Amino acid sequence: MNSVRVAALRMRPHLPYILLLLVGITYLVVSALLQHRALGTGYDLGIYDQTIWNLAHGRIWMTTLVYETGGYYDHFEPILALIVPLYWLWSDVRVLLIVQALALGLGSLPIYLYARRRFRGWEYGNVLATVIAAAYLAYPALHNANLNDFHEVSLLPPLLGFALYGLLTGRPRVTWIFLALCLMVKEDFSVTFLMFGLYIAALGPVGFRRRDGVLVAVVAVTWMLLVLYVFYPALTRGMPYPFVARRYPWLGDSPESAAKVLLTRPWIMLPYLVQTPKLMFLLRLFGPLLFLPLLGWPIIVLAIPVLVYLMLSNYEPQWSVQSYYNPPLLPTLFFGLILALEHIRRWIRSEAGQRARWPRVVQAGMIGLLVIGVAGSYWLDAPGPGSRNFVAERFSAIPRVEAAQRILARIPADASVSAIWPLVPHLSQRQRIYTVLARPQMPTDYIVLEESPAAQGAPIYPFAAADGFPPVYHDYALSAAEGPFRLLAHRAAITMTPLTESEPPTRPLSLAAYTWLDQADDAATVKAGGAARLMLAWRRTGPLNRRYVLFVHLLKDGSPAAANGLPDAVTQSGHEPGDGRFPTIYWETWTRPPIVLDEQRLEIPSDTPPGVYYAWAGAYDKATGDRIELGGSGQTLRLIGPLRVIR
Repeated sequence: MNSVRVAALRMRPHLPYILLLLVGITYLVVSALLQHRALGTGYDLGIYDQTIWNLAHGRIWMTTLVYETGGYYDHFEPILALIVPLYWLWSDVRVLLIVQALALGLGSLPIYLYARRRFRGWEYGNVLATVIAAAYLAYPALHNANLNDFHEVSLLPPLLGFALYGLLTGRPRVTWIFLALCLMVKEDFSVTFLMFGLYIAALGPVGFRRRDGVLVAVVAVTWMLLVLYVFYPALTRGMPYPFVARRYPWLGDSPESAAKVLLTRPWIMLPYLVQTPKLMFLLRLFGPLLFLPLLGWPIIVLAIPVLVYLMLSNYEPQWSVQSYYNPPLLPTLFFGLILALEHIRRWIRSEAGQRARWPRVVQAGMIGLLVIGVAGSYWLDAPGPGSRNFVAERFSAIPRVEAAQRILARIPADASVSAIWPLVPHLSQRQRIYTVLARPQMPTDYIVLEESPAAQGAPIYPFAAADGFPPVYHDYALSAAEGPFRLLAHRAAITMTPLTESEPPTRPLSLAAYTWLDQADDAATVKAGGAARLMLAWRRTGPLNRRYVLFVHLLKDGSPAAANGLPDAVTQSGHEPGDGRFPTIYWETWTRPPIVLDEQRLEIPSDTPPGVYYAWAGAYDKATGDRIELGGSGQTLRLIGPLRVIR
């Protein structure tokens, strides 16, 4: 009993922080779960969920959601394996949201412990330590990361925080253990690991030997090379590291080209760093803490590689306080704040004398300014209640959400699915799931769509044909409808009839293949008064920076003389691709489908005489009306084939 009482007495000074931590974590967990229920999560959460679910079932680093990797995961993040046992206990995507919220909240623990240690003997030291922990838990970058699906970097704050705690308190074993865990989080943490080594080698902090720093630097470089050229290719079955070319194209297309540029011409980084949006990012990141972390030299130096890495990217979320890339910065930011306050205290006491009351006044002032700074930034950038960005529907079960739940209940657990992004993490525990922007070679059993003005900014499956030739059209039929959602079931796979490529190929579009739909045999036949459905496969052969209208004329003549159209067309149809849902400017998005399918419907007048007619296809610029060449030099129509009209 006495030991329990002693433990309780020891915990009493920490009760305000413990209560704060419990409230903060509860808030993070509840807000993440409510947003997920309200369809506020998406693609990235689904990737992690399917990958870990596959690991839990013995399928190593596999996901169909990163479709360009051929079914394998595209990062080196072995720490995800530690989450697998939780999936054995409760196989649910919400496990990831809870783990992330816990990790983000616990990031305040090493900050609080170090602040208590550093402010020991201060008049308001315990209060200031608790306020700093509260500032961390209220930081907008933390809340935005919590509500940006799940990402492995959100696991870093407690790990990196304790590594910093060990570094600054002279505990090498603590530092090594938590740095090793940080290396397991993501492949690019080796850069921060290297900075730890250089810091120790250069400054020789208490409890560390300079040669330890040299060893850490060597381990960091070795680990980096092993990950890039051994572990990563092994896990992705030979795929080279893609993220340099994707987000740092000005550095080349590989890690070695990037290293060469940065080492030989480091000055070229400056134009990419000194840009107004990126400077605003720094302002909104450091501003809530009154820029005091900048005085926390030299510990703030450890954040420079991460900041530079983020700001050099051409991918905007990497330099936004409203994205998920900031958690690795937060521990260094707050440890820098603690050191800055200590520097200010020492300076004031050296100027005013040991017995001066200024430190007490300054402490109270700092507490007030920190509260005002963080509260203001919360209102400006946070997504939760009390901020200008708060939208209650983001966390509410509105009718749209209820309709989605009903449509999801209709999909068998073992069925393969192509889904819109908000529904991906609700369907991701299955072996084959894709976004509707992917182009799977094997058709999925179902497609889930939501009626919206734009279909996620690109042609969706199956209208973006899977790579390969001749193209295959996968026909789907409506299976169920709930609110704005539509569930389509696969009905047939139709291999299209290829057309010979003209020489030279037409630009920027050419006609690659076609098929008549609703036909029982090879002969395309339609009754007068009926309609013939024609599916065309259009190949992207040049820049599509303009909107083109695709059309079909049904003519009596199938000879070359008709290649520019005749005035006596039996019928015609025309529209932008997908009835305007997939304009050609969308074909230039990051998905860049080589072939997009478009259906044309030819309404046959009831008085059309029986006989054989010929379908010709064309395309024209929507803005100017100018046709593009399709059938050869000077020819603006391409012959598709005959269509027999009967009574």
